[in-house]
Amino acid sequence: MLFLAVQSHLSENKDEIAWVRELCPQCETYAHAYEQFGLFGGDGVPTIMAHCVWCNEAEEKLIRKNNVYVAHCPQSNMNLSSGIAPVRRYMDNGINTGLGSDIAGGCHISIFRAMSDAVQASKMYWRLVDQTKKPLSVNEVFYLGTAGGGSFFGKTGRFDKGYEFDAVVIDDNSIATTNPLSIEERIARVIYCSDDSHIRAKYVRGEQILDF
Repeated sequence: MLFLAVQSHLSENKDEIAWVRELCPQCETYAHAYEQFGLFGGDGVPTIMAHCVWCNEAEEKLIRKNNVYVAHCPQSNMNLSSGIAPVRRYMDNGINTGLGSDIAGGCHISIFRAMSDAVQASKMYWRLVDQTKKPLSVNEVFYLGTAGGGSFFGKTGRFDKGYEFDAVVIDDNSIATTNPLSIEERIARVIYCSDDSHIRAKYVRGEQILDF
């Protein structure tokens, strides 16, 4: 039997949640509206749900049970005033989470921009919503933008043995600094300060697809 991957939105904003409740009054939650049609993970169906800003406890349990991935799209959530996704809570609870740009609601496709936006959004969540949930670190959002989301597709998103070689080669020499930097600090500087002009090559499954 062949299963196709499912990608859709879940609990992005309150008006959307209310609309789904009108459409599917028999469903306990927005997530159950998908599940009743076999569109919410489980049974070998790979599923990604974007946003997940307002998921309640029942939805989170179903996400975890069915191994559904959350695609956090911070820029889109801010542009549409949807709210702030509780990404720290998802990570603490073992929910698979990655990053997305949602270019329909966002304005940039850069995964590095999504990383920096995720840090900023988590700071606002910590300050305004729940001060027990500390903001995301640069290392954590780098994970979300690489291995976190990459694991949905199999062995990708890491440089470990046995993983596909998917890579972006970046020259950060032109990003000015006055101090010697660690690799973590260089990655942080690339996330916040680089652009397409710093890219030198791209590889997918070991094959070079772009050479700048």
